[in-house]
Parts: sequence; C-alpha cells; structure tokens
Amino acid sequence: MTEVKDIKRFLLRALARTDGLPMPESSLIQAAKDALVPRPLLSDIEQAKRELEADGFTQGTRDELDGSVTWTLTTKGAHKAKQLG
Repeated sequence: MTEVKDIKRFLLRALARTDGLPMPESSLIQAAKDALVPRPLLSDIEQAKRELEADGFTQGTRDELDGSVTWTLTTKGAHKAKQLG
C-alpha cells in the first residue's frame, strides 16, 4: 500500500513539472495511479490532495461553468517541490 506521504511527494513533483500551468484534477489523479507502485487507492490520493491544500502547498480551483477542478502549486509548494527534486 502506498503511503499518503509518498503520494503527497509525487503530487508536488507532478505539479512542479507543469511550470505553473493548472493541472486538471483528473490528470493529476491518473498520473498518481499510473506512476506509483503499488497503485494507490483513490481515497488515499484524495486525502493527500486535501492535506496538501490544507497545509498551503497546493491550491485547487473549481471552474464555475463545468465544475471541473484544476490544481497548482503555491509559493510554499513550489519551494518544497524543488527540495524534493
């Protein structure tokens, strides 16, 4: 089972690779499922996303037109992602 802390590290690194462009939530979730071994549970990915946002590392924005969510790093998150490599 993939630990939430490992998922959080992956999500930070994945968002850092977007060079500041918002990443659709569906793409972020699929990237975590495809890259991490063993494949993480959706509930663990959701928990990791919630914790990163609550701790000020990421920001999720809901589109008012279609309800989709995109994710970006905050300044704090970008700093941490650089530390992770």
